[in-house]
Amino acid sequence: MVVLLTMRDSLTRRSVLKGAAVGGAASTAGCASSIQGAFGESTEVTIGGKQFTEQLLLSNMSALMLEDAGVSINDAFPVGGNTANHEAIIGGETTHYWEYTGTGWNFHLGNEEEKIRDPEELYNSVNEAYQEEYGIEWLQTADFNNTYVVTANTDWQEETGVETLSGLAEYINGGGEVTWAVSQEYINNPTAFGDLPDFYGYGENMDNVTYERMAIGTINYRAVAEGEVDLGVGFATNPNLQEFDIATIEDDQNWFVIYYPAPIVDQDVLNDTVREALNAPVSALDTETMIELNARVSIDEESPENVAQDWLESENLL
Repeated sequence: MVVLLTMRDSLTRRSVLKGAAVGGAASTAGCASSIQGAFGESTEVTIGGKQFTEQLLLSNMSALMLEDAGVSINDAFPVGGNTANHEAIIGGETTHYWEYTGTGWNFHLGNEEEKIRDPEELYNSVNEAYQEEYGIEWLQTADFNNTYVVTANTDWQEETGVETLSGLAEYINGGGEVTWAVSQEYINNPTAFGDLPDFYGYGENMDNVTYERMAIGTINYRAVAEGEVDLGVGFATNPNLQEFDIATIEDDQNWFVIYYPAPIVDQDVLNDTVREALNAPVSALDTETMIELNARVSIDEESPENVAQDWLESENLL
């Protein structure tokens, strides 16, 4: 998922180890000194990652935790988008990045028409498939789901009492009218809006829904907050939810694809030291925390590395 596009804005103490892209990662792959892993093998982890705020934070957390554990790293992030990171890790140019369960299952493994609505089943399925096909293991998932959300104007929600998508369907079927800011891409995407009206059972009453074509971004969040529309769309950990004080409508029947993030690691470099270092922050990363950390970078303009380090230290992980 690509949101909150943010490039790293300053050199770090690890910048000398990385190239600006995957090619840079490959060219430096043998340059850093290695340590002995848990089973006596030489271990070096090349860290990839996607080019948006949340991923920059997660990649920096990985680098800081691995360094603190004494693991030699090459910092190759940000590599690019979904495809670039997937190709880099299966091609051996990187050996670790954070991926989302829904992205792995529906996009990289090609199961676009097969939604798994149970988070644990999805995790087990994607982990098993990755190990069999790529020799890559999924470690623990963090406790947040960065999926699509339906946003709502707070006054509208208070007036209507609509808090779930099932409740929204009842409201629409009962004659309630809504204006909804959506992008054309969102409507046509089967893993986003797709057949949501039919799934929730209000498809026959779409005359009560007026779509306002609007990109998923700040303009959408602001339109909802200011009451230009009743509903909008966004992402669950986007700091604009906090910035604009926007309500969300619960997806109570799990229509939207599940996107729990987890560190994924090439099994050739995975040992107890690497596993423990990368799993350590996971349990403390919930939705509220991720929104706050994303806001510090994308809104307050702090560097991803500084925010990651500050948070890890506040959790006594460093």
